Formats: sequence, structure tokens, C-alpha cells
Amino acid sequence: MKYKIGIIVILFFLIFTTTTLAQTQINIILEKEQIEKEEEISFKIQMIDVQIAACTLEIYFSQDKLEYSKGPENSNYSNNRIVATWFSENGKNTNVVEIGDFVLKAKEEGTASIVVTGEFYNEKGESIKIENKQVSVQIGKQEETISLNEGLPIQEESNQTNPNSANLKVLRLNQEGISPNFQKEVKQYYIVVNNFVESLNVTALPENEKASVTITGNKNLQLGKNTINIHVVSEDGSKEENYQIFVTKTQNIEAANTNLETLAIQEAMLYPSFDNNTLNYEADIPFTAEKINLLAIPQNPNAKVEIQGNGTMQVGDNIVKVVVTATDGITNKIYEIVVHRRNEEEQAQYEEETKVEAEKLSTILEGQEANNKKEEIQEEQKENAKWWILGVIVTIVLISGILYIVRKLNNID
Repeated sequence: MKYKIGIIVILFFLIFTTTTLAQTQINIILEKEQIEKEEEISFKIQMIDVQIAACTLEIYFSQDKLEYSKGPENSNYSNNRIVATWFSENGKNTNVVEIGDFVLKAKEEGTASIVVTGEFYNEKGESIKIENKQVSVQIGKQEETISLNEGLPIQEESNQTNPNSANLKVLRLNQEGISPNFQKEVKQYYIVVNNFVESLNVTALPENEKASVTITGNKNLQLGKNTINIHVVSEDGSKEENYQIFVTKTQNIEAANTNLETLAIQEAMLYPSFDNNTLNYEADIPFTAEKINLLAIPQNPNAKVEIQGNGTMQVGDNIVKVVVTATDGITNKIYEIVVHRRNEEEQAQYEEETKVEAEKLSTILEGQEANNKKEEIQEEQKENAKWWILGVIVTIVLISGILYIVRKLNNID
């Protein structure tokens, strides 16, 4: 009897444990796991035994491999993410939720990821924690490598995650306006919020799912400048990265404007082209240029602009920073330019390449000019021929008219 009771207790424990785990699970139901380039893939989001009354889903996907096609009526696509909302019709908890279909189109071959996260609430308005979910989709054939030892094809794990990665792959806020756009290599971001914002919900997903992420400073925001720290520790503990979001909470949004209207270097090109939401740039200058003339004009004419590191340019890379301080005196933003001054060898190579390109361009222009002249001559010849034919016709008509008149006069005589 005790043995039977023990088995029942164990079974009850296993059932209860399974149910509890199910409550923390989002399922992404893919139509298929492998597709071809230009093919569309459909998927649904399903949650079972969750006991929720409302939720907002955020769906991210590999932008370099997939593009958004369409989604259900309760969803929209903006800022490189799909946002879908759901709520139960009677306002009561529901234990089975299914949202879809979402459709993405493959644009490049390789392994693409789809990540789902979100905010979930029960009928009492209490927040329910549900772990995010990630799946992979193979576009085209999986790459193969040849083993030199055995000469047999071996499939590599293309979605294998580096255990010492401490980078994020997704960084989002529940407020619009973060600057610049997220890139895993960029570690500092800025946002200005109204004074009624008490906290910010931060979605920070690591490249390696097993890396640990700690978020601090996003609650109880104070008027003025706040700093949110996102600390990432790699799976093996060998590497750490710290992402920062500088949040200005203010009653006057315009007084916290730190955007530049113009950023340019005389006789040099910025890469990428200037955009006030892009903070990191590169530029090349000649070996003979020991100094640079930099133009930085703020959107708010009363904002303060300070340029650092634009003195004598050393051969190689120089870091030039443009610090914009808003009229509130506390909000700032830093634009950074890596200015590379060529050495003598690089300058000679650059001039040679420029000369070759100039000669190519000159040859192309000369060819175009010759073609244009040829076309002009042909057009002139056509025009001359047209007038010559017209002259012949007129002459024939005149002669015919004269002969007709002569015959008429002879008949009268």
C-alpha cells in the first residue's frame, strides 16, 4: 500500500512539474523548417496552460535573411519587429492561446532565427513571466565541408553559438526614440522620455541563449539623467560586456535635443553618410593633411557643441568626438569619427588607384564623346539626306508644273 501511495505521489509530482514548466513556454509552430530562397514561410505562436487574459508579443527575425510579408489583423510591423496584441473576449484567463498566421519571405540563403518575447497579464492585471522562445529556419541547402582525414562530407552546425559570446542580438525598449539603431558592437545608446515615464521595459536577448543578462537602472526613473546598465556574461564566464542606455527624463523634450543637423569634414567623405541617428563614422584623409576642418551644427541652435581630438592628426587612426550638450545642460550625445590619416605608402597607392580610375573614367568619357560625335554626324547626315530628298521632290514638282504649263500654252496656240 505504501508503495502504491509513493508511486501516486511521484506521478502527481511529475504531472505538476510538467504543468508548471509548460506555463513558462512559448511555442513557435513552423509550417516547415527548411525553405528555398524567395519562398515564404508561415508560423503561429501558441501558448498552452498559461492562464493569461492579455498579452503583447514582440517578434524579431534575422533581417539579413528574412523579410516581413504579412500577419494577422491584430499585428503590425514597424522598426524591424512584429508586434501582436491579444486579449480574451470575456476578460477572463485562458489557458490556450494561438496567434497567427505570420508570413516571412526568404531573401538570402543560410540559417535564420525567429525570436518571440512579450508581456503577459492575467485577469487581475498582474504580470506573468513567460520565457522567450527562439527557433531556426534553414534557407537553401546547409553548407557542407570536406573532412581531409576521411574525404566524406560533414554537415556543420551553422547555428552553433559561441560559448564566449557576451554580445546582445536584440535590444529594445517599450518606448520609441532610442538612438542609435541597435548594433551589437555599439555599447552606448540614448533616449529622452517625458516626465510621466516611471520605468522602461528593456528587452535584451543575448546571442548565446545560455549567456546571463542583468538589467539595472530601468526602474524608478528620476527627473534628469538616468543610466540603464545591461551586463552580459558569456556562457563560459570568460567574457563580459556592458551596454548602457542614457535616459533623460524631462518636462521639456526640445530642451533635451542633442541631435546634429549637419556633420561633415572638409575634403573628406564620411562613411556611412551622415544621419543624426548614426553615431559612429569613418573618414580617410591624405598624408599631407595634418589637421581637419570639421563642421558640426546642432538641430537646436542653442545646444552646445564641443569637438575633441581634432588637433594634429597622427598617421593612422585618430578618434574625433563631437559632444553635443542640450540646452537643459544635462543631456548629451557623443558622435564619434575614426579619422584615418594615410601614411606615405598608402597615399602613393591611393594616388595610383585614383590615377587609374581617372584614366578609366577619361577613356569612358572619350568613348562616350566619340559615340556622341558619331551619332551627331549620323543625325546630320540623316537631316541632310532628308532635305536633299525634299529638294529633289520639290524640283520634280516644279519641273512637272512647268512642263504642264508649256503643254497647255502649246495647245492654246
